[in-house]
Amino acid sequence: MINYRKNRVRFKPNELGSLYLDMNRINDNERPVIYIGGQLEHRFHVIEGSGYTFDCGHEMFSGSWFYEYPLNYANKKDINAMNFSKNLVAALKEANIKDVDIVTDSHGGMIASYASKSDLVHQVIAIHPPCLGTPLANPSDFDKIDKLLTSYEKLLLKIVKKIVNRDYGFNDDNYRGLDFSKIDFNKVLILSSSIDRLREKNKLVISFYDMIYKLTGKESDGVVIFDEDMLNRIGVNYEKDDVGTSHLDAGSREYLERVITRKLVK
Repeated sequence: MINYRKNRVRFKPNELGSLYLDMNRINDNERPVIYIGGQLEHRFHVIEGSGYTFDCGHEMFSGSWFYEYPLNYANKKDINAMNFSKNLVAALKEANIKDVDIVTDSHGGMIASYASKSDLVHQVIAIHPPCLGTPLANPSDFDKIDKLLTSYEKLLLKIVKKIVNRDYGFNDDNYRGLDFSKIDFNKVLILSSSIDRLREKNKLVISFYDMIYKLTGKESDGVVIFDEDMLNRIGVNYEKDDVGTSHLDAGSREYLERVITRKLVK
């Protein structure tokens, strides 16, 4: 596991999150790169709150922003991507850094996309964000197609229902997708794809892909919907993965390193 707090300075404007910076990597010769991980890892909030994470992205860049909301937060609907983004921008101001590049995985892309409106943000590379939503954030939707699900898919659905807490605002975000009117189209690049159903080897990914397709008729990366026609109509900058990367593999060290070398605008 990675200690994401070790040798880093913490900036915490409020209880919704903290920015951790490696001050040895902050200099005038290059822009700071901040990483924001996905929501899935933060389901294990007790572990993450101790300062450790399984997400390699938190040690690869000059800093990272981390969800740190209290589990007994009074109004859980306020724990959402927009308010997370406000915390992020406030933390950047507190840290006195600007022209920041933000690399994100999954739900982190929603947070950074909303933060793109800030003058402090230079660009956002959003890896497989739920910008068009995911029905997995509202698993009761699958009850409509119960007869179409295999026994294994029904088992997975039961597990998802245990994990997803609809009290939290971020689950509504994941379900509905981005409010594109609140992002800066010139700063945000979305990297996403659907899986190659025939080549994918992960049974879990294939099963979730099949479940989503049965319900919506749309392709996905095994978690979030990918619809090129809709993205084109919206007019957002995006690039399709030519290898059909799954949602789980999109947060890997290999994928993140590829983003660093090829997608960050110098």
